[in-house]
Amino acid sequence: MKIEFYSDSKKDKNEDIYGVTNHGAFVLDGASSLINTNYTPGGNDTHWMVNWWKKYLENELDKIDEEIVDILQRGIKVFNQEYRKYTHVEKLSCLEQISAGIAIVRRKDDNFECYVLGDVQITIESREGRIEILTDSTIQHLDKEVIDMISRGEDRENRLVFKGFTEEELHILRRNRMKMNQEDGYHILACSVDAIKKGIYRVYPFDQLKRALLSTDGILPLDSYYSRARLLDEMNLRGVKGLISELRSLEKKDLEMKKIKRLKAHDDATAILLNFNLR
Repeated sequence: MKIEFYSDSKKDKNEDIYGVTNHGAFVLDGASSLINTNYTPGGNDTHWMVNWWKKYLENELDKIDEEIVDILQRGIKVFNQEYRKYTHVEKLSCLEQISAGIAIVRRKDDNFECYVLGDVQITIESREGRIEILTDSTIQHLDKEVIDMISRGEDRENRLVFKGFTEEELHILRRNRMKMNQEDGYHILACSVDAIKKGIYRVYPFDQLKRALLSTDGILPLDSYYSRARLLDEMNLRGVKGLISELRSLEKKDLEMKKIKRLKAHDDATAILLNFNLR
């Protein structure tokens, strides 16, 4: 099996992260709070959060006698204890909370486990060429109103008020953020133990698989140029870094976000490609 990975950010601190263990791999896509608060050392709570989870999963994911859901639920409890050193976790509103989408894969005996919570993705390709994408599209549907507003917006640069958004855009984002880990909203990795059971869990016979791709939503603009099958082929040929570099070039030509509709001119982008046919 050949594993290739790459992560790129245009910010000082990447809020995506990835990890590879003996039996598994994972990506996290952090989402910062929507008000101006930071509690942890370093001045970026989201960066702190994804790095905490990376260390935790690198230590815990290979305990294959434990279910992935159980590992994550225990992790939430430990994370909350650590986070309480800096703030009152139970008093944080949805606008103050940090969160992350998470995708995990793990080889367990003759099976290949997949778990997704949030709008990150796991793409599974069978040896027969069938493609299946595991993701929760709820956040994408919620974001669509803002993305459409951005693509229609004129003179946005002079109206930005917070984290690259206008007042009107921010109002919708905050309204949607209040739906975090609510039954009528979306579920994500944050401070809620119960949210973990809302993730997508699938198991595949390992010998029936050709490739798997774990990716954050910063990769999604490439969907405008490649089918998912061709994207996997191109990553095989040119490397994960090569495709993310192409993505940055395409984004740079469309800084006003008119052609490639998206929330940010340059979102953090992370991918892990697992090719089960190669070494």
